[in-house]
Amino acid sequence: MQSPLPLLARVSIGLAGALTACGSSSVEVLHTGTGGSGADASSGSGASASSGTGGAAPAACKRGVAYGYHSVADLTALSKGIGWWYNWATKPDNTDVADAHAGLGVEYVPMAWGEASLVGLSAEVPADARHLLGFNEPNFGSQANLTPTQAAALWPQIEDFAEQHDLVIVSPAVNFCGGTCNVADPFEWLDQFFAACQGCTVDAIAMHWYACDGSALTWYLQQFESKYTQKLWLTEFSCLDGSDTSEPAQQAYMKAALAILEADPRVERYAWFTGRSDFTPSIDLLGADGELTPLGQTYVNAPASCKP
Repeated sequence: MQSPLPLLARVSIGLAGALTACGSSSVEVLHTGTGGSGADASSGSGASASSGTGGAAPAACKRGVAYGYHSVADLTALSKGIGWWYNWATKPDNTDVADAHAGLGVEYVPMAWGEASLVGLSAEVPADARHLLGFNEPNFGSQANLTPTQAAALWPQIEDFAEQHDLVIVSPAVNFCGGTCNVADPFEWLDQFFAACQGCTVDAIAMHWYACDGSALTWYLQQFESKYTQKLWLTEFSCLDGSDTSEPAQQAYMKAALAILEADPRVERYAWFTGRSDFTPSIDLLGADGELTPLGQTYVNAPASCKP
């Protein structure tokens, strides 16, 4: 079964500089937003951390999934090894999953995908939400497509909603952009955003990454850790940007990446991309309804760190 999300993967032009040194280029994964509409201060950014706890919760595991339109059977299979999921929207994609996820111990995390998503926050974000993800790849023309200044101007709406509902705020999710971009470098985009958003609340930093080796992932995380003091959320990752994207390559990369992510205390959460895809089935965690692929079994059964 193909994912109903309108997705398209495209390997973009290799970037010069730091990514080249890692032997990597960027991958753009296109997502059309389907919804309506840890807490430290950023180093030198002028951003502040909120005091909201997001409410009481059961054990919170780092591991999650970036996927939408799965069934209750799918989520049940995944729930044995994940603690959360998101779907690039402000609410779950169907009412059955919306009703079942809490009982399965899997947190749903809403996202304000782009400017239009802000309109539906109050009406659509579930009452039990504890976190709110910011804009999706705003530096990509094909994604949220917001300049740092535009995103900063909209951020007070995120802050106001989060304060009213006691939500932890996660930054816009950035990645290296090799196609149509307003800012190609994710660090430059974030730096400009924080400069334009002095005093804004950002509790965690989100990023995406599609290189296929552990050393590149380690390098990428270290860049964020050296620049910002917030916890990190890697909200999309898999092996899409490599000469070998086969299932064995996914298995090898996943095992290496999970060891890195679980061991890094700055990484608060991470989410594999994706449950099912219509372009690279080797990355899929799910096969038939409610059934894990071999890769999904690896993801669910790998050692995980959770906290109360």
